[in-house]
This record gives sequence, C-alpha cells and structure tokens, in this order.
Amino acid sequence: MYSEILILAMLRQGPRHGYEIKKDIDRALGGMVTLNNKTLYLALKHFEEMGAVTRQVIPQEGKPNRHLYQLTERGIELLQVSLRDFSPEQASSDAEFFTRVAFFDFLEAEEREAILNKRLAYLQGGLEYLQNLQQMADSGEDCANIVPSMSYAKRVLAFHTRRISDEYQWVATWLEEMQATR
Repeated sequence: MYSEILILAMLRQGPRHGYEIKKDIDRALGGMVTLNNKTLYLALKHFEEMGAVTRQVIPQEGKPNRHLYQLTERGIELLQVSLRDFSPEQASSDAEFFTRVAFFDFLEAEEREAILNKRLAYLQGGLEYLQNLQQMADSGEDCANIVPSMSYAKRVLAFHTRRISDEYQWVATWLEEMQATR
C-alpha cells in the first residue's frame, strides 16, 4: 500500500518519468523507504488501467521512448483514500507510517491525528511487550533455555526499548502540539 501512496504523491506534484519518481521518493523519505523498478512500473501500469494516471510516450532519437506519467482526478481521489486508510496492522509498519507522515500536507488535521493515534497505540503495545521481556530477562525466568548468555541479548532489548520509547515520545509530543493549535 505504501508504494502506491509514494507513486501517487510524487505524481501529485507534477508529471514525472519513472526514474524521477524513484529519485523523488528517495529525497522525500531520506532513503528510509525505497521502491524497486518492478514495483514502480507494475503500479504505474495498474494506475493507468484504472484511469488514475495518464502516460505520454515521448520519442527519443537513438534511444528508447520515454514515458511521462501524470496524475488524474481519479488518481488524486485514490491518493486521498490511500493516505487515510491506516489500519492497526499498518500502524506496525515503519514504511506505512512514515510514508503517510511524509505526505501529511495532503490530509486534514483530524486525519493526521488519527494516524498518529494509531501509531501511538501500536508503540504503547510494543513498549509493554518489551518491558515484560525485560522483567523476564532481569529475573532470569525462561532465559537459560533460550540464550546461554543474556548480556548481549539484554543490550539489544535495551536498545530496542529506547528506540520505541523515543518514537513514542516524539509522536505523543506531536499530537499534543497539534491538539493545542486547534
């Protein structure tokens, strides 16, 4: 789903060649999410069949034809629906979440808040799970059979807990700021 959003969002900014779409995605998300050529061109073909994009063939002398893609009104509608559609399962995916965040400008404040709240709920569940694992590791409960020496596993667990906790704080603060400006 995020790959479709990325392609449509890039085309919303104006007509693009496939290569330009890929480069713009890299710039928009800092390389956090990438798109391979097969996914890109299959999606563009699908969008063209749906009427979400149009394709203009530009002949080049001595080279293969270039294809310029442009978003249609149907494509804009599809982008809006795709951005808003953010299930709890998708909230667990960094690619799904950060893709939507990158294009928050295309959404209303309430829609942005709904996405952030779903991610926050996912992060809360993740923190609770990690805290339970930490308690088990600290008590030695069920650990001897899993990992002979827990020192490295505890480091990984502590790092992951800090990472999730930092993102939780970032999202929670952002939500508070959004709600304060309403």
